[in-house]
Amino acid sequence: MRERYLINSILRAGGILKTFAEGKGSFTLREMSQFMKLDRSTTYRLLLSLEKCGLVEKDEKTGTYSLGLGAFEIGSAYQRRADFVPIAKPFMEELALKAQETVNLAVLSGTEILYIDKVDSPRSVGVMSKIGQRNPVYCTSLGKSLLAFQGEEEKARIMAAIEFKPLTPHTITSRKEFVKEMNQIRSQGFALDRREIEEDVECIAAPIRNHLGNAVAAISISGPQKKIQTPREKEYVGWVTEAAEGISSRLGFKKADRIPSFVRPSMGNREDGKKRLRMGTRKRSGGGKAV
Repeated sequence: MRERYLINSILRAGGILKTFAEGKGSFTLREMSQFMKLDRSTTYRLLLSLEKCGLVEKDEKTGTYSLGLGAFEIGSAYQRRADFVPIAKPFMEELALKAQETVNLAVLSGTEILYIDKVDSPRSVGVMSKIGQRNPVYCTSLGKSLLAFQGEEEKARIMAAIEFKPLTPHTITSRKEFVKEMNQIRSQGFALDRREIEEDVECIAAPIRNHLGNAVAAISISGPQKKIQTPREKEYVGWVTEAAEGISSRLGFKKADRIPSFVRPSMGNREDGKKRLRMGTRKRSGGGKAV
């Protein structure tokens, strides 16, 4: 059924790129034409188009074609995406032990999220999820935290394509309300899913940022509502944001997003400690004892 939607020229261009990757690295027009079993005119047009995109380069002296810088950039982007899974794993395992709940790692995929890794709850019964599973952006804490921290143009593009459908009685289906929640998530640094995709299941997620400050993934904990939505919820939020910041730091992100004071009470204590240290220094200069 889906075969009729395929575009032959793109399939052929993809075949050429794979030939470069799997073959000897550089080909003349004649060699590529023979390898792809295409006439030289078609092969030339495909190579010229790929060259225009920066995916193929031509050596004018030898007349040979090879992969261009654009292909390297695409490969590097995929590699960066794959590389942060082992970086995130120890943070995920620690979070699962602390919260005693399932921990998920996901990336954006259009108007959906794609689960790329998980750590099961240490408890015998936990929320089920699968690597490779997809869910809508608008009703998952992972999706909302990822979308909130995209650039304005990308965010607008994705939001325009979202079809809001109620999956539970608690799912947000108003675009206006969703925009309001996006702003709140951006301000507070984390997202909640309060039974929006599955009854009796709640999730808390925070974005993972790379060295450019872009949200490239998100991490979450998922558990029963009766356990998550309790006075300990603030503690769970703190653990999730701490894990996200730890992974982000390993990816080269320097400036952490502002985290609300109720999540990190120790931050206020740290400022108090600095004040006490300054006071102690002044006392010590007068013969007193530092506190």
